Amino acid sequence: MKQTILTLLIIFILLSVSCVVDDNCRKDRYVKMGVSFYKKTYNPITNKYTISKNTIDSLTVRGLNSLNMRVDSILYDNQKAISEIDIPLNKFATVSKFEIKFNQNTDTITILHTNFDQYLSLECGCVKAFSIDTVLTSNHNDSLKITNHNVNTTNADHLQIYKTY
Repeated sequence: MKQTILTLLIIFILLSVSCVVDDNCRKDRYVKMGVSFYKKTYNPITNKYTISKNTIDSLTVRGLNSLNMRVDSILYDNQKAISEIDIPLNKFATVSKFEIKFNQNTDTITILHTNFDQYLSLECGCVKAFSIDTVLTSNHNDSLKITNHNVNTTNADHLQIYKTY
């Protein structure tokens, strides 16, 4: 009887130690580029611009001709009161295109990026990460700013879009 209990205890300990989950597998394995919206407001008294977060009343984002998404797939459809979004980059090509329509403005943004595998762990494998090289726009926004070139599982804000009011 004691030997059976001891054997079951040893088996239980071995099973609990062998089932330890790697913390990297708990991380978000979906790599998305974070985009924030800002407004530049001109102050005629000080002759300077102030920058603040911009809350968009109506936002629609479509991925254009992407292989990892359906062709011209809608990522955000008429979202209300939104100031930042996460969009996936094309992991099968080095160019990702998006049409961003907010309020009455429509802009096409083309992102040129380098794709690479980011190793997480032996148990989790790799995820596709990106390095943003260039961002092109159809110039319906005032300016764009790349705040972080490395798009991976650990950071969030990569691109800022500015509109002047």
